[in-house]
Amino acid sequence: MAKWGQGDPHWIVEEREDRTNVNNWHWTERDATSWSKGKFQELLVGIVVDNDAGRGEINELKQVEGEASCSSRKGKLIFFYEWNIKLGWKGIVKESGVKHKGLIEIPSLSEENEVDDTEVNE
Repeated sequence: MAKWGQGDPHWIVEEREDRTNVNNWHWTERDATSWSKGKFQELLVGIVVDNDAGRGEINELKQVEGEASCSSRKGKLIFFYEWNIKLGWKGIVKESGVKHKGLIEIPSLSEENEVDDTEVNE
């Protein structure tokens, strides 16, 4: 144990009368759920895939359930999230002109899973 006045210079909270969490050295957590929901809408709705076979578009964010938070410890950011997402899509086959629509479901989008392990159902 360090003697008073020695040790890590970040560890100054006990020396401050206002007990300020300098540089987020101690654990802090912020709810990022509502921000994340808005970001999903912004990033996912309107995505278009167009090639020789046809054209498809994500046209609706049908469901977003879950939560997200941003934490900080010793100046490092840590992100936690777990989401269940349902997206509506529509498309057309260019050759025949046949229209299709459907649902894309991502049942467990989480920071615990690798991108390649993320399950996507349609």
